[in-house]
Amino acid sequence: MARLSLLTIDKESPRWRSLRRSWYRFRRNPLSLMGLAIVVITIVIAVAPEYLAPYPDHAGYYINFKEAKQPPSMKHPFGTDEYGRDILSRVMFGFRFSMTLAVVVLSLTAPTGILLGLIAGYHEKTWIDAVIMRVADMFIAVPPLVLALSICSILPPNIMNAMIAVSLMWWPWYTRLVYNTTVSLKNEYFVQAAEIMGASKFHIMFREILPNALGPILTKLTLDVGWVILIGASLSFVGLGAQPPTPDLGTMVSEGSKYMPEYWWISIFPAMAISFIILGFNLLGDGIKDALSGG
Repeated sequence: MARLSLLTIDKESPRWRSLRRSWYRFRRNPLSLMGLAIVVITIVIAVAPEYLAPYPDHAGYYINFKEAKQPPSMKHPFGTDEYGRDILSRVMFGFRFSMTLAVVVLSLTAPTGILLGLIAGYHEKTWIDAVIMRVADMFIAVPPLVLALSICSILPPNIMNAMIAVSLMWWPWYTRLVYNTTVSLKNEYFVQAAEIMGASKFHIMFREILPNALGPILTKLTLDVGWVILIGASLSFVGLGAQPPTPDLGTMVSEGSKYMPEYWWISIFPAMAISFIILGFNLLGDGIKDALSGG
C-alpha cells in the first residue's frame, strides 16, 4: 500500500503533470505525429538495412551491367543505377550513413556547445564570457556550408573528415542558444534562492539552470538532424564526403545527375529520401517546440 501511495503521489507531481500536458498537445497535432512516424521509420531502416533491403549485397562492390539503368519496376521499385545496383537497397543503407553522421556530429557538438554556453552565460560580462562568445561569433559569422567546404577541401575526402568538418562548425549555435537562455534564467528567484543557500556554481548551472533550458535544446537537436544530414549530403554531392561505392545519399544524387533527365530515377529517389528525412525531423521538432511551449 505504501508503494502504491508513493507511485500515486509521484504521478501527480508537477513535472509529471507537465509531461502529460506536453504529450497531450503533441498528439493533438497531426503533423507532429506524421513527423514522429517518419522519424521512427527512418531509424528502423537505418538500424537494420541488412534485413530490410531487398538486395543488401548491392550496397557494396557489386556490378551487373545486364540490369544497369533499369526503370522502376516490381523487381526494382526505385530502378537500378549505372552499375545495375538496386537503388532502393542503396537508399536504405544511405539512411544508415546519414543518421550516423547526424548522431556523431550532434553527440560531439551539442555537449560542447551546451557546456560553453552555460559557463559563458553564468559568468556574463566577464572575460570568460568575452572569450567564449567572441570565438563562437567568429564561427557563426561564416556560412556553415562554406566553412564545411573549406575544412573538407584541405582534408582527404571521406565520411570521417566530413563529420569533423560539420562538427567544427556546429557547436557555436548551441553555445549561443544556451548562453541566451542562461542569461535570462540566472536572475530568476529559484537561482537566487540556490545562491543564498550556498549552492556551488556547478550545482546552479547543472541542477538549476540546465534542466530549465532542456526544452529549447531538445527542439534544436531535433531540427538540427535534418540540417546536418543536408550539409553532409551537400559535401558528398561535390565529392568531399563519403566516397563510392559507399551508398551515401548525397553521392548517389551526384552520380545520378550525370544521367538526367533520361534516367531520372537514379538521382530523384535518393534526393526524395533526403527530403523525407528532413521533413520528418522538421515536423517532429516543430511539434516538440509547440508541445513544450504550450502552443
